[in-house]
Amino acid sequence: MATFHFLLPSCITMMPTEVKSPAGVACVLGIHWTGYHNFFLYSLNRTLKDKVDPEGVWPFAAPIAVSKLSNSCSYLVLACEDGVLTVWDMAEGLPIGVVALPEGCFCQSIIFLKYFLVLEGQNVYPEGRPKSQITCVVLCTDASLHLVVAKATQEPTISVLVERPVKHPEEAICAVVAVLTLPGMVLTFSKGGSVHLLDVAKRQVVCAFAPPRPYRLAVPWEPVFVVSLQHPYFLLRGDRPAETGPTNDTDDSQNSVFYFHFNAYPLVENILRNCIVSQVDLMEDMAFPYVLPLEKRCENLLQKRHLMSFCNMSFEILTSLISLTSLHNNHFLSLLTLSSRGMKHILRFSDHHSR
Repeated sequence: MATFHFLLPSCITMMPTEVKSPAGVACVLGIHWTGYHNFFLYSLNRTLKDKVDPEGVWPFAAPIAVSKLSNSCSYLVLACEDGVLTVWDMAEGLPIGVVALPEGCFCQSIIFLKYFLVLEGQNVYPEGRPKSQITCVVLCTDASLHLVVAKATQEPTISVLVERPVKHPEEAICAVVAVLTLPGMVLTFSKGGSVHLLDVAKRQVVCAFAPPRPYRLAVPWEPVFVVSLQHPYFLLRGDRPAETGPTNDTDDSQNSVFYFHFNAYPLVENILRNCIVSQVDLMEDMAFPYVLPLEKRCENLLQKRHLMSFCNMSFEILTSLISLTSLHNNHFLSLLTLSSRGMKHILRFSDHHSR
């Protein structure tokens, strides 16, 4: 079986200068086949007379099992059968991280999350679009769930969100979907029919959802649902058991679609109300220097170095003055200022002779 992705123009998918593709239009087809080690790149700007040779080939040490392209087409994750994941920044044309799943874990699906931060204990989206920073959730074949965070300036990290169920197999997760309107949240569907909203930062369930009785998920391991990308709600199909007798409802169909709005849950409503943080607030919070623009980070670094240099110089001057002070006199250093034209030290000494 083949898996393919339509890729936008980037450093990786450079085309000849004579070939021009409109902005936002895919120009390359990325494809791999089950059981094969290579990821192929084929140009979409070709004629029937052109050869079918690929423009590029990415070889891997193990066969590629799963691949996932982000909604923005900016990031690509390739998971191999040996449990190794490679994260590519398609815009920059570089891999930003290689990470291995725990031993015995193999990737089943990859779910991209919109990049978020934890500010004062709450998940928030930073204003703007951070570069070369991704967060994704990996569902493994043993039903364990893992969080992968990759940044261009740091080593990627991986952590366990949900362990493989041993005592309660009905709790095994069979499907996961990102809730993009809620920072750091995913919906998980288990084989027992449970639907949970999971906070991946705190690694805890926020709330649970279920269709009203007597409806239930007819095939829990293959749930039918739709999560809105722009609005805080999702749709879930529920089936009425065949043995249930007729009711007084006007609609007694066996299958129904139920609407769940996250605003109806107090815990989630507060998150929705304060889910975006401005760049100004982040600039005032020194815990997140890496989310600032490069120019601002350089400016802060230079200011910090200048301040440290000034403090060191002042300390050396004061140390020298103290060492030169006569042991018989008690001198007091009253004023130390720095003017805009340079450093000027105004020293006034008051002599108090001991009787």
